[in-house]
Amino acid sequence: MNKLAFVIPYYKIDFFEETLKSLEEQTNKNFTVYVGNDNSPNDPFNIIEKYSSLNITYKVFETNLGAIDLEGQWIRCIDLSKDEEWICILGDDDCPKKNFVEEFYKILPVVDEKNINVIKTAITSIDSNSKLRGADLVHPEYDTSINTFWRDRNKQTHTSISENIFRRSSYEKIGFRGFPLAWGTPLVAWIDYSEGGLIYGLNSTQMSVRSSEINLSRVDSFKDQKQVGEAMVYEVIFSDYHDKFSDSQRLFLIKKYHAVLHYYQLKNKLPSSIFTLYCKYGGIQGPFFYILRELKWKFTK
Repeated sequence: MNKLAFVIPYYKIDFFEETLKSLEEQTNKNFTVYVGNDNSPNDPFNIIEKYSSLNITYKVFETNLGAIDLEGQWIRCIDLSKDEEWICILGDDDCPKKNFVEEFYKILPVVDEKNINVIKTAITSIDSNSKLRGADLVHPEYDTSINTFWRDRNKQTHTSISENIFRRSSYEKIGFRGFPLAWGTPLVAWIDYSEGGLIYGLNSTQMSVRSSEINLSRVDSFKDQKQVGEAMVYEVIFSDYHDKFSDSQRLFLIKKYHAVLHYYQLKNKLPSSIFTLYCKYGGIQGPFFYILRELKWKFTK
């Protein structure tokens, strides 16, 4: 039985063949592929037939769910899979390196021994011509998901979906949080699945993640939903994981959260009171920081 499932939520055809080709070229073939067509206007069936050696499970959904609920599209695509122990949600324009599956199986005994539920591979950023856009982004071999989040907030790393492999049992236990456009979903999911604990950084292979003008994450028309998602990330952190951070880290994150709510004018859209958070986690200086920032924004409009 294959232990790894590649789940592809399909909508864009532009680079889809490159994605399937990268799977066909894997040096280790012990994986299964599931493709869920999000009612795309571009039928990929001829491409799928071309890569019949992958024995792809393919389903066309009757509705375009991803436009309103990207997490929901991911979920129904995962539901196509069987009982593979590990899942990789692979973007329809991203490409794992040839040794991706091989390296996954090499480190699996260590991951199982340490009860790790999330594996994060190195990232190679590519453009619409599949050209490299910079140096690979690598990760510590062992790091906590909390520290990964902290480094993300400090722009020392970033998180997408395709470079991560997660244990099915953790996903089935917790699921996703309901972020609009899945903006923030990967970052929070890895904390949830690892319970703030260890994740494994696999740097001997890479996931080529595409940055192009057609990517959802670069479309300005979705800006409002992305902003709500960004604020929701902090909601989760302060409701469920605040005790995982030091006092100085919490104050830093409160300020980041405060800025998100201010600049995106979301103060009435989320339940937590920023002032309450300043008072609770900012020490005796907390209320002062809140007042100072509000005054600064008031007089610098």
